[in-house]
Amino acid sequence: MVSLKEKFGRIVGADRVSDGAAERYVYSRDMTENPPHEPQLVVMPSTAEEVQQIVRLANEERVPLVPFATGQSVGGLTIPQVDDAVIVDLKRMNKILNVDEEGMYIVVEPGVTFGHVRKYLDENHPSLRYTYPISSPFTSVIANALLQGLCDLSTRYGAMAEFINGLEAVLPTGEIVRVGSAILGDDNWFGRFPLPDLVGLFTGWQGMTGIVTKMALQLWPKKPFTRHFALFTFGEFMTTDLLKQIARGDLAEDAGALSFSVVKALIGMPAPIEAIEGEPDYGTFLTLSGITSLELDEKVRVLERIVDRSKAEEPKNLLIPFEAVARLMSEEAYGWVDFPSDSFKQLTEYDGLTWMGTYIHPKNWGEALFKGRRIVEKYGYELMAFLKPMKGMHFCEFKFIIRFPRDDENLKKVRQCNNELLDLALDLKAIPYKTPVWSARKLHERADPNFIELVRRIRNLLDPNGIMNPGRWGL
Repeated sequence: MVSLKEKFGRIVGADRVSDGAAERYVYSRDMTENPPHEPQLVVMPSTAEEVQQIVRLANEERVPLVPFATGQSVGGLTIPQVDDAVIVDLKRMNKILNVDEEGMYIVVEPGVTFGHVRKYLDENHPSLRYTYPISSPFTSVIANALLQGLCDLSTRYGAMAEFINGLEAVLPTGEIVRVGSAILGDDNWFGRFPLPDLVGLFTGWQGMTGIVTKMALQLWPKKPFTRHFALFTFGEFMTTDLLKQIARGDLAEDAGALSFSVVKALIGMPAPIEAIEGEPDYGTFLTLSGITSLELDEKVRVLERIVDRSKAEEPKNLLIPFEAVARLMSEEAYGWVDFPSDSFKQLTEYDGLTWMGTYIHPKNWGEALFKGRRIVEKYGYELMAFLKPMKGMHFCEFKFIIRFPRDDENLKKVRQCNNELLDLALDLKAIPYKTPVWSARKLHERADPNFIELVRRIRNLLDPNGIMNPGRWGL
């Protein structure tokens, strides 16, 4: 009798399938508090056709599949939710397939990382840029777009799913499909409209509706004149009000605010970091750019006027050029304005790292940050908040990062803290993103039940045998 491991080996090669204890352990967990769960196998395809054969075999054998890209998720998003799952590790599919200069897009496979894209564009298409998140350079570009995360152009353009022009995917029943303008051919990935926008069948679904094997993403002109600033502020409402003014004024390509404890972590201050009386509460890193130096200079003048007006309420608010920050803190500070970078490593001093993040209506932003801070402080964790105006201030992002030792006491405490933070967010009608299973279930309790039923029906229609990441999103 041929084993399941041998059957997958016939598709990808025997050396690309493993049921070893070490591999099963590594793929069963991440740095978060989400419970580990070992897969039965790990399989590593290198082509869309191999993915297609894997999915067809999984249907025949009724084997659950969990897509995996580069393993940089902080949310338990690739931990199997059921027994006997097979991890489909896509990192061997790591080709940059095309860059279209005139249409300003790049076509990539799921193993392509932000580091790959930045290096390739700098060397081959220096007039164009992609958008980069505050995460490891080894993070999958496709995974972040599918998960609707944020990036360093989100202040202007929104979540990463907004950058998708189209994609190719293997459906749960094994068919390879394309959505977007490339339904007319490989040289035609210019956009999603005017068609039924089926990209939404894959974004936000966490692999429940298929395995994406190719994606076209928008690039943008790299403006020749750029300056970075740091804005130090006091209080949650003052900070969010200032960020709203800056975003609505269309001044910044990027505006990312961090609680001051995160700023101190960047210069190597060891954990736990405690607040010092009189220091700022938040530091916002701002990127301004222009086609001409005159355009950039005018944006800087408008920014300075906005900050100066805020001093009538809080005289200690301070805007300084980023070069001064780098001289004070160290050259590593540039990692927080020049992505992708290794700056994220500063948050991994412990073996545990988690966050509760949401997108929220602007009117509730300050309250969410103010009350969330009190919850984090109640549990005795460092205040490591991150917030960003999104899409010109149409909505906002906020999250609380917690780094912690992974002992039983802290695992329990972190779960309680994140539960309280999510309850607060849901009370303020915020929506969690990159949603772990536990938070999806809480969202179900408050969401329009017809929406949840529609999600369930679409999932069941596309995946009649229930093989694609079962249990994910609380379904």
